[in-house]
Amino acid sequence: MIILNNLYIQYIWLLILIATVGTLIIAGAHYIAIGPNAKVLGKLKPEIQRLNFLEISSHFVRMTSTIILAITGIAFAVYNNLGLSYQFLLHIHLFFAVLFALSSLVSILIWIKDNTFKKYDWEWFKVMGGYLTKKEVHIPTGKFNAGQKLFYWFTTVLSIFIIFSGYLLTYPAQFSVYMVLLASIIHGVSAVMLIAGVIGHIYLGSFANPGTIGTITHGMVSKEWIKLHHPKWSD
Repeated sequence: MIILNNLYIQYIWLLILIATVGTLIIAGAHYIAIGPNAKVLGKLKPEIQRLNFLEISSHFVRMTSTIILAITGIAFAVYNNLGLSYQFLLHIHLFFAVLFALSSLVSILIWIKDNTFKKYDWEWFKVMGGYLTKKEVHIPTGKFNAGQKLFYWFTTVLSIFIIFSGYLLTYPAQFSVYMVLLASIIHGVSAVMLIAGVIGHIYLGSFANPGTIGTITHGMVSKEWIKLHHPKWSD
């Protein structure tokens, strides 16, 4: 375990670089090669409430805390605390860790019902949501499509790993050295995977799908957006 932890400490910077820059390169390449899906939807007036207040607020807190935790976590790992006091940075990290844990729990609970897979989700997988073609693709989807459901479960599992391993790292005296070392590796690797996933999620919820980004603030979309992206929910 000590050898594995040493390898983790030595190469975590490379993992962070590959995950973040690699995801950005893939997103940029997709935008250049395929482009946005139904660009005209970004110009239409939002008129249907897609997300309620609890969904908007929990998502916003989770998103904000994830960004702050990513910055402070990377600072701990490879950037010498950004030149700030370790204790100061740690207090910030722990404060937003609590917000992340609470908002993640709320998000997991309120969206679990809408993120159970249905038979029609297979149609999304057959064409990969239409993201590999410039042609307009009509796929039967409910409130969330199969890709969003995958992201939900991906982030749910990673969030649980991050929260529990973070607890062990916050109170290391209560656990064995080997458990703390393992928690450190799980915490870091899970966090990097989550960061990469969130970067991709941000791209798909903004540049790749015009008319979507407003849901994080007011939760509304246009009728045409609903009909194209989530026809079964529209019904």
